[in-house]
Amino acid sequence: MSRRTEIALFAGLLAILAVVLYRNFQPAGAEGEDGPQVIAIQPLHVPNPELHLGRIERLRQMTYTGMHRNIFSDTALPPSPALQKAKLADGPAGRGDARPSGPPPPPRLVVPLTFYGIAVDPRSGGKVAFFTNGDHVFIASQGQTLLGHFRLLQIGDKTVTIEDTGSGVTATLEMTPPVTQ
Repeated sequence: MSRRTEIALFAGLLAILAVVLYRNFQPAGAEGEDGPQVIAIQPLHVPNPELHLGRIERLRQMTYTGMHRNIFSDTALPPSPALQKAKLADGPAGRGDARPSGPPPPPRLVVPLTFYGIAVDPRSGGKVAFFTNGDHVFIASQGQTLLGHFRLLQIGDKTVTIEDTGSGVTATLEMTPPVTQ
C-alpha cells in the first residue's frame, strides 16, 4: 500500500469517527427529535385505600398448625400420632382392627427369559450373560435391552438384575443350567 493510500484511508476513518462522536454526544432534542415522550399515568381506582389494621393484626396472631416439613428434603415426615390413632380407631368398617395402610407393593416382574450362564472377556474383564427363551438364545452385556423392554442392569457370578424399562420394576434371576435333550 502506498503512502498516499494510507493517508487517504486514515482521513476517511477520522471522518467516520467524527460523525459517530457527533451523533453520540449531540444534545437531546437536536435534529428534529421531540425529546422524551411524556405519558399520562392513570392511577388505579381503589374504593377504600385505607389499611385494615384489624385484619393485619389478626394475621400476625395466627399460628401455623400444619406439619413442619423441610421443603428442601424429599423424605416425608411420619404421620402425626393423633392422625395414626384416628386411623387405627376407625379401621375398616369402624371395628378398630385396622392395620396401617400404605401403597400396595409393586407387582412382581415376570421375565420370560432363563438365565443360564456368563462369560468374562479375559482382556477387558467385561461380562456377558446368556439367556434362553424357548429355542432362542440371547447374549447381552450390562446396559443392553432384551426383548425390547428388559434392561440388563447388573451381571453377578450366579445372578443377574433385570429392569422393566416401562415400569422401572426390577427382578433378580438366578442361574439355572440349560435343559439338554
